[in-house]
Amino acid sequence: MKKLMLLLLTILVFSTCKESEEPLQDAFVFGRWSAFCTGNCIQIYKLENDKLYVDNLNSFREAATITYKPTPLSNQYVAKAKSLRDNFPQSLLENPFSVIGCPDCADQGGIYLAFDNREGTLYWQIDADETTWPEVIRPYLEELTEFIDQLPQD
Repeated sequence: MKKLMLLLLTILVFSTCKESEEPLQDAFVFGRWSAFCTGNCIQIYKLENDKLYVDNLNSFREAATITYKPTPLSNQYVAKAKSLRDNFPQSLLENPFSVIGCPDCADQGGIYLAFDNREGTLYWQIDADETTWPEVIRPYLEELTEFIDQLPQD
């Protein structure tokens, strides 16, 4: 009798477990912006499904959300973007929704970092002025801004 109950319980457990139909698709978003400039005032990139996309905006004022061009950038940039995602500073992860320094308070712009998925967004706004960067994230931000300088802007 105990064996039968155990068998029925096992069948019940496995029959009620459903595998998720769609896994969470995380995207790593990074770039910089400036509210007061002429021309293209935003360079935001999204790494999603091993493809890197560039925004299709000229400023944050154009849309409530960041939208991206449908065609990904060349694969030559993907490995570096993945490295930046994989080496994201733990100190930032422990403090999501943070603002570091005073992004764009003196028309210097800001750095935007985010992780998006269908359940929400974790994001950070960081002053572009390097003197405001905490030492613990300075090497990461230097590497990030150097990479952004290498990426196509449009």
